[in-house]
Amino acid sequence: MSFCRPINTHGRSIILVGMMGSGKTTVGKELSRLTGLPVLDMDSVIEEQIGKSIPDIFKEYGEGHFRALETALLKYLENSSIASRGPAIISTGGGVVLSAQNRAILRRLGYVAWLDVTVDVLIERTSRSANRPLLNTPERFSVITDLCNRRIPLYEEASHIRIETSTMDVLKVVDMVHASAIEYFSHFDQ
Repeated sequence: MSFCRPINTHGRSIILVGMMGSGKTTVGKELSRLTGLPVLDMDSVIEEQIGKSIPDIFKEYGEGHFRALETALLKYLENSSIASRGPAIISTGGGVVLSAQNRAILRRLGYVAWLDVTVDVLIERTSRSANRPLLNTPERFSVITDLCNRRIPLYEEASHIRIETSTMDVLKVVDMVHASAIEYFSHFDQ
């Protein structure tokens, strides 16, 4: 994957959704390298705009405020002109699908790929980071299991494809998202 394989998205974006630790940020960066599309990590944009880390936003303002910031960013992305913004690889936060409004905006923005992983893999991956405000608890397994159970139907509603990535390496996931996005966007050619 060392060479760029551009993709005609017809001005629409490729959006990655999934639980925290599912690989959205890593896959987004690699997919950006492959397609030449810029990558937009929603959490990073929010941190930059607010001037605080996600854990600090949660601590100071609460989860509800953070979710409102996600919605505001999605509305901005939807309403900004294609000429000024253009298509991108958008890596979302794990809870972006909690709002029905957000799920609808995600689908209007473009092709939505759900990166799904098992609870055991999520436990392993998220244990390496203290930057996960919802997981700052000794009951990580039960919290992750509960989050997954509540969010799975929402990811299903928001996404065009579900890719089980627990045992796949990043490049395989990127190839699968790329190939399925090409297939999706080819319908706009007709």
